[in-house]
Amino acid sequence: MTNERGRGWIVPALAVVAVGLILLSALGTGVLAANVSVTASPVGTPAPRAGSATSGGTTLPTPIQHVFLILMENEQTGIIYNKEPYETSLAKTYAWGGDANSNPDHVGYYAICHPSAPNYLSLTSGQSLQCGSDSYSVYKVNNLGNELQQAKLSWVDYEEGASVTCQTYNSGLYVVRHNPFTYYSDLRPNVTGGVCDTHVLPIANLTNDYPYNSTPPAFTYIAPNILDDGHNTNATYGDDWLSTFIPKLIAAPWFSSSVIFITYDEAYEPSGAYNTSGYDGLIGGPVFTAAVSPYTKGMGALAVNASHYDLLSTIEWLLGLPGTGTGHDDTPEFPAITAWFKPKLFGPGVDLPYTRLPYANLSGYDLRGDDLEYANLTGADLAGANLRGAYLQYADLANASLVGADLREADLQYADLSGASLGGADFAGASLEYANLGAAVLTGTSGDPTDFDGATLAQAYLKNAVCGSPNYIVASGANTNAVYVPTACSPPL
Repeated sequence: MTNERGRGWIVPALAVVAVGLILLSALGTGVLAANVSVTASPVGTPAPRAGSATSGGTTLPTPIQHVFLILMENEQTGIIYNKEPYETSLAKTYAWGGDANSNPDHVGYYAICHPSAPNYLSLTSGQSLQCGSDSYSVYKVNNLGNELQQAKLSWVDYEEGASVTCQTYNSGLYVVRHNPFTYYSDLRPNVTGGVCDTHVLPIANLTNDYPYNSTPPAFTYIAPNILDDGHNTNATYGDDWLSTFIPKLIAAPWFSSSVIFITYDEAYEPSGAYNTSGYDGLIGGPVFTAAVSPYTKGMGALAVNASHYDLLSTIEWLLGLPGTGTGHDDTPEFPAITAWFKPKLFGPGVDLPYTRLPYANLSGYDLRGDDLEYANLTGADLAGANLRGAYLQYADLANASLVGADLREADLQYADLSGASLGGADFAGASLEYANLGAAVLTGTSGDPTDFDGATLAQAYLKNAVCGSPNYIVASGANTNAVYVPTACSPPL
C-alpha cells in the first residue's frame, strides 16, 4: 500500500479505519508508533530513499551532501577574531560562533573542558571522556564513526603527518590525541582491515596531497599536523595554513553542496593558562568556530551559546543520523545549530523529508510549502513559524511549540502533535486526519484564538487535549467526524 505521495508504506494500524472511541484511542497510539519505528533500525533513523548522493544508498536530508570537520589547536576566540585575517574574513563572509571574549553577555561557542583529547572525543561521541587527560585509551561508547558505518554512509579521516593507517602512537608531527576515531573499540583500532584501518588514513601534506578533484564522501574529518594546526606554532601560523588550504576546498565544484566546519579544540589565555569560562557546566573556554558553506553565507554570528556537543548534533542532523543516545548530542540542552543555515537551507518550498531536528529552534522560520514528511521535530521551537501549506505527514511534533504558527492548508495527516503547544496557531483549512493531538494544549487567547476553521480533524485523536475556560478556539466548518473531543474543548470543537 502506498500513500498519496507514493512513499511506499503506511503503518498497518493506521491504514485500517475503525469507528468508536476505543479504536480511536488505539489509533492515537498507532500515530506515535508510525513516527519512530518501521523497521529494526534505531529510533529516528531515516528510512532509505532513492536517488542517493552517497555510497550508502541514502539521500541526505538537506542539499548539503558533504560535511567537513577541521580541528585547530589551543586558541580562544579573542586571539583569532579581528586579529587573524583569514579566519576573520571567513567569519565575516559565512556563519560563525561569535566572540564570547568580547561581547558583554559572553555569548558564543565553547569547548567542553581541558586538555585536547577530551574535546576531540566530545565532538565525536557527545560524551565528556577523560577531561583532564591527553592519554590514549579505548572506549566502548557510541560515536560518529559507528553511526556513519551503521547508516552505510561514506566517510574518511585524513591525518596529516601520520605514517600508517589508524595510527595509535605519536610520531613526528602526528599526535594520536588529535585523532578521536582511534579511541573507539567498535571501530576496531589495531585490527588489520578494521573500520579504523580502512577509514583513518595518513596524508603527508594536506595542502599538496588532498584529493581536491575527487568528490568527497559524506563526512570528512581533517586533522592538520601540530605545526599547521597551531599547536607547536601560533595562531598566525595556523591562519596562514588555513588560507592556503580552505580556498582550494571552496574552489572545488562540490563545494556547492558542502559545509566546512572549522573549530578549535580548547581555549587558552594569552598568558598560556587555560581559559575555563563556559556555560551549562562546560569549562573549555570560548573557541573560534566557523561554518563555511554556500548555505551559511552572510549568516554572521550566533546569538546563543553553543558548544562541541551542538556541533556534533549539527553534523548528525546534516548526515541524517540519530544522536549517539549515550551523550549530550541531540538533546534539548545541545540541539543542532540551525541558526547558521537560516534562511538558506529552510524554505520556502524546500525538500527536507526524514530530517531529524529534535529540540531545534526554528521559531519564526519561513517553512512555507516545505516537505517535512516523517521529520522528527520532537520538542522543537516552531513558535510563529510560517508552515503554510507545508507537507508534514507522519512528522513527529510531540511536545513541540507551535504557538502562533501559521499552518493554514498544511498537511498534518498522521502527524504526532501529542503534548504540543498550539495556542494561537492557525490551522484553517489544514488536514489533521488521524493526527495525534493527545494532551496537546489547544487554548488560544481572546485576541488570538487557535483557529481550526475549515480544518479536517476526522479520526484525529484528541483525548486529554488541554483547553481552558473559555477555550478561545474557533472551528467554523471544521470536520470532526469520529473524533472524541474533551468536554473542555467543546464547543466549538
